[in-house]
Amino acid sequence: MKDISCLPGSSKSRPEAMDMGKEVVFQPIGRRVVADPEKTILDLAMACGVDIQSACGGKGLCGKCRVRPGGRVSEPSVHETDLLKHGNDGDRLACQTQLLQGGTVWVPEQSRTLKPVILTRGLSTELQMDPMLRTHEFKITPPSPEDPKALEDLLLEKFGQEANPYHLPLSVFQNLPPIFMDKKGCLTAVTRYENEILDIAPGHGRHCIGLAVDLGTTTVVAYLFDLKNGRPLAVEAEMNPQVKYGDDVISRIGFCLKTPQGKSALSAQIRDCIDKLAAKACKTANVSSRRIMDCVMVGNTAMHHLFLELDPVFLSQAPYMPVTKKAIDLKARDVGLSFAPEAWIHWLPVKAGFVGADTISVALAVRADKVTRPTLILDLGTNGEMILAVPGRMVCCSTAAGPAFEGGHITYGMRAGPGAVEQVVLDPISHACKLTVIGNVKPIGLCGSGLVSLISQLAVAGFITPGGSFNTQMMGSHLRASSDGLEYVVVFADQCDFDYDLVLTSQDVSEIQLAKGAIRAGVEIMMQELGVTKLGEVLLAGAFGNYLDPQSAQQLGLFPLPDQNRVLGVGNAAGTGAIMALISSKDRNHADVLSLNMQYLELTTHPDFQELFVDCMAFNDQD
Repeated sequence: MKDISCLPGSSKSRPEAMDMGKEVVFQPIGRRVVADPEKTILDLAMACGVDIQSACGGKGLCGKCRVRPGGRVSEPSVHETDLLKHGNDGDRLACQTQLLQGGTVWVPEQSRTLKPVILTRGLSTELQMDPMLRTHEFKITPPSPEDPKALEDLLLEKFGQEANPYHLPLSVFQNLPPIFMDKKGCLTAVTRYENEILDIAPGHGRHCIGLAVDLGTTTVVAYLFDLKNGRPLAVEAEMNPQVKYGDDVISRIGFCLKTPQGKSALSAQIRDCIDKLAAKACKTANVSSRRIMDCVMVGNTAMHHLFLELDPVFLSQAPYMPVTKKAIDLKARDVGLSFAPEAWIHWLPVKAGFVGADTISVALAVRADKVTRPTLILDLGTNGEMILAVPGRMVCCSTAAGPAFEGGHITYGMRAGPGAVEQVVLDPISHACKLTVIGNVKPIGLCGSGLVSLISQLAVAGFITPGGSFNTQMMGSHLRASSDGLEYVVVFADQCDFDYDLVLTSQDVSEIQLAKGAIRAGVEIMMQELGVTKLGEVLLAGAFGNYLDPQSAQQLGLFPLPDQNRVLGVGNAAGTGAIMALISSKDRNHADVLSLNMQYLELTTHPDFQELFVDCMAFNDQD
């Protein structure tokens, strides 16, 4: 991390056209810049601090700057077409292409020079080894003239077929002859539920691998485990490729409803992403992805539906009902994943339209039904999922916090990654910002934790009023007027990685204000429901919560102050819960119990929500 003390220096205001609907959004980093048809996409990327590989310096020779623009673009030259002939449909060279109006530009992984920060670490918890699958090692005798049995009968004798009638799928039958021809007569079998043989392979010591997947709106994390001993083998993560269709789930649902093949396209995108993450993890662990026999998946309800290619139409309208809420088991091959032929996928249950399997997974990870004090569990992103647990009872809700906590709809907002400001300390005399920047590089934008830190500091210092407006009495070198109203200069141009000042605008403050008001109102309603007047503990899950400064969050009034300031980050708790359900059948069943026992509160129809939402937007101490 890099500390930068921002003092008044050479200043250059941002372009005036930010409000004209000509915005270019670079995904998956989330950086925004004004469209300029006279400039190439590479020029625009460089202007707003988005790093794209360009070994030839933008001369159109190396073909490294491949991007996938959405919107009207310039026609490709014959030379560019030739360079891209082995690429994907829709690829263009950033250095050779102009975006004629606003739109989204997807920068694929191979074209990025800096990688986003994706939280993979979860809670440290003792895993209970009790997987759904069992591994058996046998020695078999080949068939003989004296005992001319079918290979199936010889195999099932090893399992005690009379007591446990196993089902053998076609893929197992197809593998039996080579196994029985093996001179050593050794085999490894994998079974499920004591009635299905998933795999037969020659030799002993064969791997039986499991995969736990946290399918987030923004990021996807895959954890590879050895199901014989519970040993972690590899972790891989990537940005959700669906981001190109919209930052939030509402945008993606809208795409599905408006585009005839939208649902299929989004489903194919995320399935391909998971397949590639699994392959990368297996390569790291030096095992074959064809040895993945079991996979547990968690994600919000929209991600659940889009993976399974379920119609999300009812998630877009009240009362926001999912197609199904129960846990789902299906074969990996049925959704095109390149795992073992008989591999299973298990989706944890969802609770409601916007309280998904990831929330159930978080509850499992933190043992929400075992708390001894009132415990608030927050998983904040584009959608804010919350659980309030007291001994003997749990309630949950979801509120549309919007993408502000991930840098969305913020003038210089971005997701957590190199160049993102994640923490701010305001100098009481000069009013300059001392910044902590991810990656020890020059700042290019503000991620969610940086926004909360900055706004809380400005509110305490009096730059922002309790009502959310900039205080005109604090005008000076940092707080100034612009064509869009007042703005606060966080970093001047000569200290940024682009050519104009990094600022916080009045509209940016309003975006955070709306998100904060929605979250706090949801917390207050849950506390009313359970009769809680004082929280005992607050657990912050997910990437935003993990990097959020608790003091800044409390100064902003994001949640009530708990006893003894007990605010703990629990990392990627959704990923931890998925791992627990993969490793332990008891935990998998426990997830079902948690879903059934958790009470859901629908905030949009709650009689007190609107009034509380307005009250909670204020930037003052509400405790």
